[in-house]
Amino acid sequence: MPKAKALTTKDDNARVSPYSKSKPSKSTTSSKSNADKENADAKPSSKPKLSRAAADIQSQYSDFRDIPLDEFDDEVPCYDDASIVRRKLNKLLTDKQYIPGTNKKWTQASMSKEMEVLESRMGGVECHRNSTGPSPRSLGTFLKKKGKMGGGDSPAYYWGYVLLEKLRIWEGGKKSKAREEAEME
Repeated sequence: MPKAKALTTKDDNARVSPYSKSKPSKSTTSSKSNADKENADAKPSSKPKLSRAAADIQSQYSDFRDIPLDEFDDEVPCYDDASIVRRKLNKLLTDKQYIPGTNKKWTQASMSKEMEVLESRMGGVECHRNSTGPSPRSLGTFLKKKGKMGGGDSPAYYWGYVLLEKLRIWEGGKKSKAREEAEME
């Protein structure tokens, strides 16, 4: 293979710089243009606006974990399949939302800890009586499963559903159409 020829230029500083050498001109207007407003980072508000239902719930209960759920035979019926629960739990993790009442963000470890707290407050489910809620490892395994009922036998599915249901009520969220149809059956 032949050697590459060295580039020679008349000016050693002939490289094109990524930035112009002149300073940008200052704008004469003090207000931002519409383009600047659209591209500016949104400032997160300290408290999101709550619906009236959410405000009522939050005034009744000091903590989202205290919200009672309808139980049949000492169990909360799961109206969402495992894929929906996984999608919602992953959304909590990826959106970096805060745990209500704290300044901590959701992680798999914190989510597992919250599920353990729910399990200790509500009492175990018949099929998971000796467990203390899902460990971070079993939660991670559940979140990696595929299909409608992949991981449906995991304690992470049940306690994840309970956690999501309490958060939905705490935030004043509405039930999905699929959820309402499942309740009718």
